[in-house]
Amino acid sequence: MSNKYNILLILPPMSRTVDKDYVSTQMPVNLAYIASSLEKAGANVKIIDFTVESFSEQKLISLLQQFNPAIVGFTSMTSSIYMVTDLAKIVKTYNKDILTLLGGVHISAMPQQTLEENPYIDVGVIGEGEETAIEIYNLKKTGKSIEGIKGTAYREEKKIIVTPRRELIKDLNSIPFPARHLLDLEKYQKSHVSRGFSRKHLRIMEIITSRGCPNSCIFCAGHINYGCSLRFRSYKNITDEVDYLIDKYNINHISIEDDTFTINKTLLKNLCDYFRRKKLTWNCNARVNTIDLEILKLMKQSGCKKISFGVESGSPRILKLIKKNISLDQVRNAFKSAKKEGIRYIEGTFMLGSHPDEKLEDIEMTKKLIFELMPDFISLSLICPFPGTEVYNIMKKNNLLDKDLDWSKFTFINNKPPFMKLNHLTAEQLIKIQKNTLKKYYSSPKYILGQVTKIRTLGELLYFINLGFSFVFDFLFKK
Repeated sequence: MSNKYNILLILPPMSRTVDKDYVSTQMPVNLAYIASSLEKAGANVKIIDFTVESFSEQKLISLLQQFNPAIVGFTSMTSSIYMVTDLAKIVKTYNKDILTLLGGVHISAMPQQTLEENPYIDVGVIGEGEETAIEIYNLKKTGKSIEGIKGTAYREEKKIIVTPRRELIKDLNSIPFPARHLLDLEKYQKSHVSRGFSRKHLRIMEIITSRGCPNSCIFCAGHINYGCSLRFRSYKNITDEVDYLIDKYNINHISIEDDTFTINKTLLKNLCDYFRRKKLTWNCNARVNTIDLEILKLMKQSGCKKISFGVESGSPRILKLIKKNISLDQVRNAFKSAKKEGIRYIEGTFMLGSHPDEKLEDIEMTKKLIFELMPDFISLSLICPFPGTEVYNIMKKNNLLDKDLDWSKFTFINNKPPFMKLNHLTAEQLIKIQKNTLKKYYSSPKYILGQVTKIRTLGELLYFINLGFSFVFDFLFKK
């Protein structure tokens, strides 16, 4: 008989279509938040992260035998959903009485279809998961029915019931800090956390200071769980967590994983002052329309080593179609200002086919902008129409998606997108443009010389030798 207090949380292996060599390795902070909330409610929790742990059926069965969980919970992006099916089947075959849960953006976007396709999952957790997980645990522990819980999808005889969404948590400070003690920290040493930063050379921890994004980009899956609302943790709550990380893990670098860290100027300025006093370095994501020279100067002085800007396209027409709500002048000013203030790494993320109506001339404008801005790193992906996003609905309506959808293809790190063509361009064309642009950019003398002249530390040098250039040349010339 299972121990009613034991809950096993699993991050499934990455999709087989994803090339793991080119993926940042980050601790699953969101899953660790679920774990800490369950621990606070009295549960005994284990986390196993199969993105860093080797997976085998026997390994999972041995874990089930040793830990004897009453509940096994999975979280999954769209691309890993088949992996969840495989793992949940192993769990249910081992003990059909174990309650299996699935959270994450995929089940939140299409709860009914996901349960139909995954017969070994008992309950889908829709949207923000902490309070729902606690309620399920408390009812399961006391032997009561979990039917009717807000923010769930479950089976009732031969029907699938989807309940109304649960309200978002108003006070993020009420959520306990992520249960990092349940993670095997050694397993996260193998790769960079964010391009430019590796745990081989820095003692890094990831934090989240807010949830949500007020913008409405048509390709973003973040809105599926959080809508377009934006909620912040307090300055004290954030700094208490970082103080704990310094004391417990002796960290010297913070990777801030918010969608956009630079919206709340008061919080940003206060945290900059805190980071400076603590002598920490840090990196973040930002929007080009949320920063200026004054803010960037403060960020630089406080130890900011990297800003990643989402640009997507160099075409004003496409920027408008994808509802990016930025201008090319703002893009140029942001990159110019960040360089002027001496931020070490400036990353630009771009997307080919970010709207199905993108044409070759739009892509030429994007390529031209990339070489004008000359970021330290570029991400150049193909559009991925995640279920639940506006671009997914547009492509589905216009019959642009593959007839038999393969969910494992729904990832930005993929040479086999879930479509053959957009309105004007084929997937094959986009992949060719992607590879040629990356090759031209990273092998250009201007880029190489620019990076060589910026290297100031042995850690930076080793990073570029071991990870940066090995990544680039392996990707561009061996494949």
